Amino acid sequence: MIRLRWIVSSLSMPFLWKRPIPLIRPQRIDWNPSLVPQTLRIKGNHIFYVAKGEGKPLILIHGYGAGIWVWERQIDILAQSHRVYALDLIGHGFSDRPKIPYTPETYIHCLRDFMDGVEIDQATLIGNSMGGGIAWGVALLFPKRVHRLVLIDCVPPDVLDQVKNDSFRMLRAIKDIPFLPYLVFSGGNKNALKRILHECVSNPHLVTAEVLNRQLRLSRTQGSSWALASTFRNAEKALAFKGKLSQIYHPTLFLWGEEDRVFPPSVGKTLHQELTQSKFQVIEKSGHIPMWETPDPVNRVILSFLRE
Repeated sequence: MIRLRWIVSSLSMPFLWKRPIPLIRPQRIDWNPSLVPQTLRIKGNHIFYVAKGEGKPLILIHGYGAGIWVWERQIDILAQSHRVYALDLIGHGFSDRPKIPYTPETYIHCLRDFMDGVEIDQATLIGNSMGGGIAWGVALLFPKRVHRLVLIDCVPPDVLDQVKNDSFRMLRAIKDIPFLPYLVFSGGNKNALKRILHECVSNPHLVTAEVLNRQLRLSRTQGSSWALASTFRNAEKALAFKGKLSQIYHPTLFLWGEEDRVFPPSVGKTLHQELTQSKFQVIEKSGHIPMWETPDPVNRVILSFLRE
């Protein structure tokens, strides 16, 4: 059963509504001043991204509700041997938040269009959570655009059936109630966000005030509530890909946090069995975002895979 505190929290959120803040893109990246903020216009919307390094292209794709910052401990390392791109997906981070249906194919086509915009014919895609789902979606719909895949605690096609953490299970329970999911996101506060971030890590002490404020700013940006609620409402459309992952022929590495409370390792092992060209590696003492929580072992495994 969903914990009582999540039910009480979700019902009280609409009464804690705070005015959203305008989207203001930074002139510098605080957590890595060596990166130059850039934007790319795609179908009338601005997509925020950074790029660094030289070599074969590699694209980092964050998960649901997150942003480029979850890759802060990968960009410099991977840029020593690759041209690394990290983007804020449409509706997220410092990218535009148009009032459109945020379906799985919306995100998949956004990534394909981003590749066109920065003139990348083919790239290695590294995605976490929803970003991993977008990566395997591109591999299915546009296979020639993908060189390799690194899928980190990625969503499965039956994402709503497999999700295990309290906050997402609560959202699943209310997703079809008119306006309520939107109101829940609109009323999100610092304490609620802190609980969600704690669900995503094994070590809650890593969620510092700086990290919390960083994500809170993105979550409260105008348009975020629509984008997040629409994404969750349309998540079941990923079922169209169920049973098709076996068609992916690209070399694939699955990385999974040993203590992932969103999608337990059993979810990753099932996906691994569907992809004949895949490897599976558990990351110890880590949760749903192991590349951020335990970057050293994750970076070692990724670099080894890229050298193969």
